[in-house]
Amino acid sequence: MSEGYVNTRCVRKACDRLKIQYIIHDEYGNFVSVQKNRKYFFVNASMPFNSSSLNKICSDKDFATKLLQDVVRMPKTKGYFDPCPKDVKYTDYVAQPNYEAITESICSEFSFPLIVKMNSGQQGTNVFKCSTKEEVSSALAAIFDHNSQHYDFVALAQEYIQPKAEYRVIVFRGKVLLAYEKNIESATFVGNLSPLHYENATAIQIQDIELLQRLQECVAPIFPILNLEFTGIDIILGTDNQLYIIELNSRPGFTLFEKDNSDEPLVLMYEKILSELE
Repeated sequence: MSEGYVNTRCVRKACDRLKIQYIIHDEYGNFVSVQKNRKYFFVNASMPFNSSSLNKICSDKDFATKLLQDVVRMPKTKGYFDPCPKDVKYTDYVAQPNYEAITESICSEFSFPLIVKMNSGQQGTNVFKCSTKEEVSSALAAIFDHNSQHYDFVALAQEYIQPKAEYRVIVFRGKVLLAYEKNIESATFVGNLSPLHYENATAIQIQDIELLQRLQECVAPIFPILNLEFTGIDIILGTDNQLYIIELNSRPGFTLFEKDNSDEPLVLMYEKILSELE
């Protein structure tokens, strides 16, 4: 059997250490059931903790922003429906008559530079930093391209936060269990704005107690509003020294983190999670 997907491999290692029974249901080790008082299924990056509706809110950046923007600091964000949606069932949601009207709206409501991105994307796909009206128009054309596998019927315009640092925190039942910096000091931009997709970017685990406490305080207001059991949260430290919540991910992957840090921090994280399960 191969070592399998990082997430499930580390779950299995944590179970071995804690002497918790588990069953592997596939030949790769990516489909695992863990037996405590009840059974928990871990499948690739999917964790057995959040409901499907909570997962949907996390994957829909517009929904998450609407829900959380009054309780945590987030960049100003506004969603725009494709005026010519690929699926006619979305026609009723269209507010602007054409792409030019959306471009004008974005340019009138946001200052340059700004971010335009697909609403339901991940790993930096279709995320654009725009400094001109023409770049906004091009970004919308890419997101609303009906022939693209990355087509989205909602595009987001977002205030650009000049980053001093960018972080990912992993939270279980409201507590930060793992945090790391997406460091690009020695990295080269190669077309994807997601920091760990820069060439030679590194994921640096955060050990500083004061910074960990600050990150914990930053994310704490989320959970009385959105009762997520397990989530990854992307945070930017702006040049104004304020922390901004950028987005939530209920199925965080750890391949890029593991590359720089080995399995060990992840196994320790899963040990804490498994120890809390009933």
